[in-house]
Amino acid sequence: MKNGHHWSLTAIFWTIFSFQSFAQTDVSPVWVSKDLLKKHVYTLASDSLQGRGSGTVGQFKAADYCVKDFKNSHLLPIFQLDSLNWSFLQKYYFTPSLVAFFGRMAVTAKRSELSDPPSPNYSDSRILFAHNVGGLIVGKDLPNETVIVSAHYDHLGKIGSLIYNGADDNASGSASVLAIAAAFDSLAQQGIRPRRSVLFLLFSGEEGGLIGSKYFVANSPIPMNQIICDLNVDMVGRTDFKHRKKPDYCYLITGKQDNELRQTIKTANQKSVNINVDHSYDSENDPSSFYYRSDHYNFAKQGIPIAFFMDGEHPDYHQPSDSADKINYPLLQKRATLVFQTAWMMANP
Repeated sequence: MKNGHHWSLTAIFWTIFSFQSFAQTDVSPVWVSKDLLKKHVYTLASDSLQGRGSGTVGQFKAADYCVKDFKNSHLLPIFQLDSLNWSFLQKYYFTPSLVAFFGRMAVTAKRSELSDPPSPNYSDSRILFAHNVGGLIVGKDLPNETVIVSAHYDHLGKIGSLIYNGADDNASGSASVLAIAAAFDSLAQQGIRPRRSVLFLLFSGEEGGLIGSKYFVANSPIPMNQIICDLNVDMVGRTDFKHRKKPDYCYLITGKQDNELRQTIKTANQKSVNINVDHSYDSENDPSSFYYRSDHYNFAKQGIPIAFFMDGEHPDYHQPSDSADKINYPLLQKRATLVFQTAWMMANP
């Protein structure tokens, strides 16, 4: 190994050159790939994954698919298994939720709860396990500061003979995270890397009560004080009744303390897709309680700035009819691109 204190003039030149090139890079023309988004949604929302219920074979298959895609994007695993081995998967145990029906809509009647692993000598069928999936791009010169881009990839699974494929909820958000990671990787392959690290997270256990993200926050390989923000994407492929005539919109929830993050999103939007950012639900007192209903909330409880991107609700919400053919892919591309542009700006202060 060479002595780290001896630098050649060539090395110094290329260090300065690469920093200047990076500082001048404008990524505002970069859009997330619509073809990738469509591929991921159709795969994750296919019958073969049986609705991706947490703790089921369908969820395990979905996790494997996401791991392979993270590897294709040259992300690094972040979950340490032992002194030598790392994984893209974070395993946790839980007791499953119970689903009931409100009219035709499936709702969680009893929430899932995190659990200790079952005793090796005692088999308890009430305790299941599931996985969060995570992959990292290491920041160029601020690697200990981390921006998170997250979504949940689980859904309701199969109830009776009906498969709840969850294309909008939340194959659309999961596809966004996968495709945003690919966009970051495409830039990295050109030598354009973010200053801060970016962690791409896909949670299971959301539908049963946000337990996957709850477990991550309690067992994070990254200290909470090193997390800059969580950009959470949950249902971004459809249009609600309010915006049926002008569908180029995205609801945004940032909470009361995150004005700087909200301003960054506004700037990112103006420089790229320029859609209508609707703040109608951006209140902790909103009757629909959207602020509390997705995985960003577990980060917000830690005082971490959050941004929640969503499309609202539509008649196929929590129905077997939430299928991949009903996703508006050009609109999904715009929303995913807005999240990408925001992540890039947050990762390059």
